[in-house]
Amino acid sequence: MLLFLFACSLLLPNVSMAWGSAGHTVIATEAYRELSPALKAQVFEILKAHPDFAKWQSAYHPNANFDLAAYVFMRSSTWPDEIRRKGNKYDHPSWHFIDYPLRPPAFAFEPDANPTNNVLFGIAQCEKTLADTNANPELRAVYLSWLVHLIGDLHQPLHCESFFSDAYPKGDKGGNDFFVRPNQAGVRLHGVWDGLLGSTVNPRTQFNYAIELATIFPRKSLSEITKHSTSKEWSLEGRELAIVHGYLRGQLAGGANAETAVALPTGYTKTAKAVAERQAALAGYRLADEIQLHLKMAKPVALLAANTNIMVHAEAPKKIGTAEASSYYDETMVVTGKVVQVIARPTVTLINLDAAAPNTFFSAVIFPENFSHFGDAEHLAQKLVGQNVEISGTIGEYRNKPQIILESTNQVLVLDKK
Repeated sequence: MLLFLFACSLLLPNVSMAWGSAGHTVIATEAYRELSPALKAQVFEILKAHPDFAKWQSAYHPNANFDLAAYVFMRSSTWPDEIRRKGNKYDHPSWHFIDYPLRPPAFAFEPDANPTNNVLFGIAQCEKTLADTNANPELRAVYLSWLVHLIGDLHQPLHCESFFSDAYPKGDKGGNDFFVRPNQAGVRLHGVWDGLLGSTVNPRTQFNYAIELATIFPRKSLSEITKHSTSKEWSLEGRELAIVHGYLRGQLAGGANAETAVALPTGYTKTAKAVAERQAALAGYRLADEIQLHLKMAKPVALLAANTNIMVHAEAPKKIGTAEASSYYDETMVVTGKVVQVIARPTVTLINLDAAAPNTFFSAVIFPENFSHFGDAEHLAQKLVGQNVEISGTIGEYRNKPQIILESTNQVLVLDKK
């Protein structure tokens, strides 16, 4: 969901969201499935004090795959990105990464310049708070959410470095200033890695993906689990993966912006995806282990009933209007409405239904990697404005408004023709 980067009046792309929401949800799901029944009940009890618990609770729709407790844990994984740089008192923008400088060709080790404000420090603070049964309940819930998120962040290799060269004398900020072309459009290298575990968020999809990864990478197949037990060791794993697979030992070419982006070598993305999936499996197992090691409760917590569906919803309809979309976050739906506005920006195109910005009820969002599928914005506006359409996909939320990310023209059906 937090690849959903748009604002109608101001667009400020967040460029440090490891794995995107889909990837974080996969890792959280894998970890949750590893927890004992007692730990599942305990993390759910803690998360009830989270500031967004009521919101997550209302968004849950009962299903056969996972109950409310699992869904809340999955949703907690993306919250630190949702609050980033928005004035939230629990925001820690620098906790998402650690910047080990990478300088080719030798790549001699250099420590991070901010040891008291990076992902390792953040993980330590979260674990200390979870072990303190006298800590404020809301803070414990918030820091559990942060721990779920940060262990995912730490296993995205480009969150463990900043690449330095003649082209990037001040460092590329984990690939955020290093532009490449996986297809036609130039994008940040960091964004390429963020999207390797998927971009469209559907909890059922992520739940099934987690099961798939656990099947491909069972615990016993990942020797790092027993070799490396500290977050610092995990960060050094990420540093090495960034050198070898992220920057191809300094041989990967990149541009300073989207216009000067360089095409990725053949097979780069395929190899990177294999690395990402293995890292996701490691992150899930390690997250479960850290929760088991550090979480303490002041009193026993009753076990959860099987598939505890606390919230009762009617079965979701197949088609809904724009005014109903906010009731079905994280659900795959068909939203109907009239296109009243198309807004084009260099980093996003917005298709607003039933009301123009800033009062739109619902938006369909196209990001640069998919611009080529839809043609230029002027053509899109001429084709769609005034038309009644159906937009299909998973409904996400940004700034309390619903939206669907468009990756294919098959997601847009024009119901009437001019």
